[in-house]
Amino acid sequence: MVSRRVDWARKNHLICALTLVLAGVAATAGAQGSGSLYGARGVSPEAVRQGTLGSCYFHSSIASLAKAAPGSLRGAIGRSSLGGYKVHFASGPDEVVFPDDIAYGRAHSYDRSDGDWVLVLMRGYAQREVRRSLATAIQRSDIIPAYAKPIALSWLDQSGLMLVAYDRAIRTVVGQDGRMDRGNFEQNLTAQLKALGVPASQAQMLVGFLEEKGFFTRLSLTVQQNGEVFGAYNALGQGGIPVRVIEAFMGSSHAVMVADHQTTMEYLRRLHRGGMAMVAGTFGNAPGGLGNANWWVNAHAYSVLDYNESSQTVTLRNPWGTRPEPDGVFMLPLSTFFAGFESASFSD
Repeated sequence: MVSRRVDWARKNHLICALTLVLAGVAATAGAQGSGSLYGARGVSPEAVRQGTLGSCYFHSSIASLAKAAPGSLRGAIGRSSLGGYKVHFASGPDEVVFPDDIAYGRAHSYDRSDGDWVLVLMRGYAQREVRRSLATAIQRSDIIPAYAKPIALSWLDQSGLMLVAYDRAIRTVVGQDGRMDRGNFEQNLTAQLKALGVPASQAQMLVGFLEEKGFFTRLSLTVQQNGEVFGAYNALGQGGIPVRVIEAFMGSSHAVMVADHQTTMEYLRRLHRGGMAMVAGTFGNAPGGLGNANWWVNAHAYSVLDYNESSQTVTLRNPWGTRPEPDGVFMLPLSTFFAGFESASFSD
């Protein structure tokens, strides 16, 4: 009987801890960013510049959406009561983006866009991807008891603070071989929860519960197999597909193989009429002669800005904002576009 009382008491304490986390006890999470959200170029393709991460699929998608639906991207960013910004998606939970994490991304040159708006969307999307990866890890775990999985998934789905604390804690504890320093991670996680305003006793109890239920054991195995759970920015740099980015902000999207010329032509005409975003990806190896072109990058995503039926030319933009100079915008004959690009993604 004593053991049952102790177990029930622990569950009550756990519920209290969970309530505090989900309620967002984050008064100290940081003031709203002091930088400019929208730079001199506003929400436009020209403002978007990829940084040091392999995130061409994200930046080219955002640049395309900035041309086709700038209002949708502006509407996706709001102020958060916890400090910083809230990023809204077509489906799934909003993500809270704190100033410290924006500053971290800027300091590491993960984004070089004009203003902070692209970095805010980037951070929000990255957190969304980590949330999904962690949810998959929990669902597939053969260590976490079945009765504990709904609790863990509930935390993950509802608590932006837990996700942010996780991301900040794991940044420095995963080696080049993918091995995680569990002890250091658990200490970091407790410290980050406290920094976000969760009382120390509650943070320690929450981490202790996760340890008891085998979450960290499973996580240490997962990070060796899936780079997306190393952290939010790392997840973004692991690569991805434009369809998922467009879908996250617009609700639906689809892709075609450029080799299907008839279908690709249909969408190029729709693109010219306006209101549709399009991203195209090059082949992994350059077809004959293209490797020396001033715009060519292997396995790279470009924004498709326009199509001119009369001149049979396609206007594209490199998300680097360079190659070619001065801003990455260039025009190709339709035949070269067909020869150099493998796939294309569209918003509906």
